[in-house]
Amino acid sequence: MSDIYKIILFVVYVVLLVSCATTIHVSERKNTKAIPSTGFEKLFLSKVNVVRSKARKCGDEYFPAAAALILNYTLSKAAHKHSQDMSKHQFLEHTSSNGDTLAERMQDVNYLWSAVGENIAHNQSSIVQVIEDWLSSPGHCSNIMSADYTQTGVANVNKYWTQVYAAPK
Repeated sequence: MSDIYKIILFVVYVVLLVSCATTIHVSERKNTKAIPSTGFEKLFLSKVNVVRSKARKCGDEYFPAAAALILNYTLSKAAHKHSQDMSKHQFLEHTSSNGDTLAERMQDVNYLWSAVGENIAHNQSSIVQVIEDWLSSPGHCSNIMSADYTQTGVANVNKYWTQVYAAPK
């Protein structure tokens, strides 16, 4: 593989990674119901909360340590639906294949929120790898570290990762 080809692949990867974080701070839907989760979700949550427990810089922005997130079944359901959609239609975007935005997907699962954000990724083979990739991107890192969020849901469908962050209204 030539050096030019490697550079082009790296640039494409960075552009995709930077474009895959979104945050919204407008009120919509709420559901504070936390129900039992899978081992995958619990492991993901524990790793993200370790990251949040330490102050860090995301790009040029400093974030103090943030409180631990609580796993929310409704958010995991929304994350799973989006990962499933991306996998089925082979795309990596915050807008669903039917045109729904993150806010509309939260409305679909009846979650009233005061703040909501989302990280997506594709092709990482482990929880550690996807979190490390997100931490290397200022937008993704900011979502992970934001004290605005108190709840999260996560999914991985065929290496299409979605983590939704929210605070109930």
